[in-house]
Parts: sequence; structure tokens; C-alpha cells
Amino acid sequence: MTSPSNNDEFKRAAARIDELESRLAQQDQALLDLGDELYRQQRQIARLETQLRQLVDRMQTVSTPEGVAGPADEVPPHY
Repeated sequence: MTSPSNNDEFKRAAARIDELESRLAQQDQALLDLGDELYRQQRQIARLETQLRQLVDRMQTVSTPEGVAGPADEVPPHY
């Protein structure tokens, strides 16, 4: 037969183990959530980098070709 103090110690240890298991499960879920968010952000960054490259290419295509005078190179009319 176990004494009341041993029974109390067992209950406290069991409660402590339950608490630790619960905290571990919460941390595991938080880690999974963070991993999912990181993956989503990496995909978004890749899309944004692609869009940025496309915009830079478009800006270079639209810009004045070399050897052709652009508005910045024109002499104002009062000269």
C-alpha cells in the first residue's frame, strides 16, 4: 500500500508530465505553422523577384535606344 505522500508525489509528477506534453504539442504546432508561413513567404518573394525582373526588362525596352537623343538631351528652344 502506498502512503498518502507518495500518492501526492505521483499525482504531481503525472500532472507535470501532462503539462509538459501539452506544451510540447503546442510548440510542435507552432513550429509547423511557422514552417508553413516561411514556405508561403519564400514563394511570394520568388514571385515578386520575377515581377521585378519583368518590370526592369520592360523599363529597359521602353527607354530610349542608344545613339538616339531623348528629351533630356534636347536643347531648350530659347537657345
